[in-house]
Amino acid sequence: MHTPAPAPRRWIVLAILSGSLLLISMDTTILNVAFPSLVGDLRPGAVQQLWIIDVYALALSGLLVTAGALGDRWGRKRLLMAGFGIFSLASLIAVFSTEAWHVIAARALLGIGGAAIMPSTVSILRTVFTDAKERAFALAVWAAVFGGGMAFGPVIGGLLVQDYGWHSAFLLNLPVAAVIVAAGLRYLPESRSPRGSGAWDWWGVGQSVVGMLALAGGIKQLGKSGIADPLPWALLLVAAVALTVFVRRQLTLDNPLLQVRLFAKPAFSVAATAIFLPMVGMGAILFLVTQWLPYGTFGERHEWRITAGHEPTGLAV
Repeated sequence: MHTPAPAPRRWIVLAILSGSLLLISMDTTILNVAFPSLVGDLRPGAVQQLWIIDVYALALSGLLVTAGALGDRWGRKRLLMAGFGIFSLASLIAVFSTEAWHVIAARALLGIGGAAIMPSTVSILRTVFTDAKERAFALAVWAAVFGGGMAFGPVIGGLLVQDYGWHSAFLLNLPVAAVIVAAGLRYLPESRSPRGSGAWDWWGVGQSVVGMLALAGGIKQLGKSGIADPLPWALLLVAAVALTVFVRRQLTLDNPLLQVRLFAKPAFSVAATAIFLPMVGMGAILFLVTQWLPYGTFGERHEWRITAGHEPTGLAV
């Protein structure tokens, strides 16, 4: 079987896509350290605080499958550029936020933009790197950048917040996005999936979004309220049903949103597991790091006032 010639600018493409992913992964955690400053300024209620933290990851995880399928049809480069447009607009909204709901809306838009960007980076990498060894190296860099971005998010956030306030955690996105878009427009190739045709599977979109949102929400709620609370179990049950129906539906379609049969291939499943397991470990480390960093690491010590519901409702310096 003939292997296409490697793209001459593939390493530049890898650098651009790595920068894109770094920005997305940093935004997953950068607010953790800036959060005490934000709470002290905007004084959100306990429920609003939960939404400020959680809505980014919920929007990102809920739309990943849909965004990946949309990129296959519409064009991966085009979707990535559109994602950065949404990401930049959301960052501007956050910078000028004066109410808690402004930040919640901005974080939701950031998640939507991130969902458009993230799957496009992988798809473009697989198109540009045609050699198996080079592709494996590029995917390893992809995974390392994602984990590194999550780890550096609290550090960068703390350094910025110390001197410039919580708005700077969002302001950082704008110049980085501008550089990536300028380089991407010049160097990134456009590509689409040859299978990306036929009717759009709206039922599959609904099933994947509901399933992923319920899964992410159930896991988060289980960690917050414990196993005695019936809500996380109800969410996880909804996730199991929705995702099972989604998978069974995708197996029957000629042009599915997700090629489920890829997971039957050992090379693909092993690679997916190799990416997933370090992310789980990173999440555990981040839980400890983000508890430690806001308390004196960057000079100013914040003391949380905890309500009976165990949610921070304010801070005193």
